Amino acid sequence: MARQQEERVPLLSDEELPEDDLGGIQVSISRARDGRRAPHGTSFPSTSAELTSGGSGLSGGEEREEGQTVGRRRKHYSGNEMIVSVFVVQFNIRKGNEVEWRHPEEVNLEGIEFKCIASGSHNIPKDFIYFKQGQLFGLSCFEKIKVQSEEERGVRMKSVGLLAVGYQDLHLHQQFLERQARGHVETPGHYGSLEEYFTHYRSPRHSSNSVPRPLLNGDQENSLNQSSTSEVVHPVGAIPKYLEYFGPHIFVLWKLALLKKRILIFSPPPIGVVCYRVYCTCLLTDHSLGGDLDLDCNPMFYVNVNDIDSLRSTRHYVACTSEQILQSKTELYDVFVDQQRLVTHLASLDHLLRITPADKERYDLLNSIRSNDLITSGGRGNVRNDDFGFVAFFRELNSQLLRTMLDAQEREDHLLTVEMVESVGLDPTRDRQFLTELASLLSLNLNVQRPTDMMDIFSCCC
Repeated sequence: MARQQEERVPLLSDEELPEDDLGGIQVSISRARDGRRAPHGTSFPSTSAELTSGGSGLSGGEEREEGQTVGRRRKHYSGNEMIVSVFVVQFNIRKGNEVEWRHPEEVNLEGIEFKCIASGSHNIPKDFIYFKQGQLFGLSCFEKIKVQSEEERGVRMKSVGLLAVGYQDLHLHQQFLERQARGHVETPGHYGSLEEYFTHYRSPRHSSNSVPRPLLNGDQENSLNQSSTSEVVHPVGAIPKYLEYFGPHIFVLWKLALLKKRILIFSPPPIGVVCYRVYCTCLLTDHSLGGDLDLDCNPMFYVNVNDIDSLRSTRHYVACTSEQILQSKTELYDVFVDQQRLVTHLASLDHLLRITPADKERYDLLNSIRSNDLITSGGRGNVRNDDFGFVAFFRELNSQLLRTMLDAQEREDHLLTVEMVESVGLDPTRDRQFLTELASLLSLNLNVQRPTDMMDIFSCCC
């Protein structure tokens, strides 16, 4: 057979990546005593550009082109996009899902055939799926076509995927995988392009062979040996769609994610967009404080009945599934998200699933920043600015919340006062239990003041 024509898709160039240093953010997400959001001595930034630059504009006469953000440019290669394996999964009419081909042979792909072709995929023509395989992360692209073949009963289904050391940059490989999936259902049996792609982007952490030098410059080589703490370029359009889909409920998901709850999101195929909801939910916990304040999510992405044992033994995660039968396995999750409906079998979590007035205010504030971006850019908007503003918003929100809790712990009475709670835009009554649980999770020695205690103080003084 003739070898397939090479279809290598280059990763984004340095010029295409946004700048993303958040060190200069000075955002105040506060709530005044009269219920209105108010800044601490300054006006709240009205656009994501101001949000990411501290609202003060550019100093020293610097100019910024439209669509760029202020800060240090992220290095091209974080190491997360470097791949460990490539493979092809097919649906065999007699055997079911099976691994058709893999490279290299020694990589463990046990069970991957069930992750790459989701339950219900036979009803759709194409899809993409994020998943976790041990300590690695995968992306596969699925394609289905009709064929004139009695042996295949008129339909051919395949998924072409890869495993990488991280998930943040998997989308950079998606275009290549989509074209490969199409090629493999149309003309099966050609693996040369996949082998070559693996050679170009294989991970040095999992191979004795280095990445070919023509792909990397000096700075990029150095970055492979460092864990990246800067922002990534997110999948295009994922964050705006996430905001529009969940609305104010994103702040319910925010609290659940901060508390490290087991969140399982259900939706019938296509499952790719649901994987993006997992991705975006994990972005909600980002903060700029170091130390022992670990709020990181554990994204498992697509799971199914074959992952039951893994889910049962995992303390916290965010995942998605196309198998609604998992809803009946209540020991596997804390909150089940049935498309846009959040449900829990735990009475202790009922309070967290309710949207508070403060949540609605915060959602309106986030939307106003996004709307102002569209106005200042002449209605054209910029997806990456929108994404960056979203990440910066939650990073600063979380950082302010954590700083306030740490300040309360330093008080002689270890009291997180009503005024402190309001200063970070939370409801002293409805969010009290959330704050108490978060303090316990972070091993902070503090007490959250009840609003009734404030009333007692005022009555005593009168």
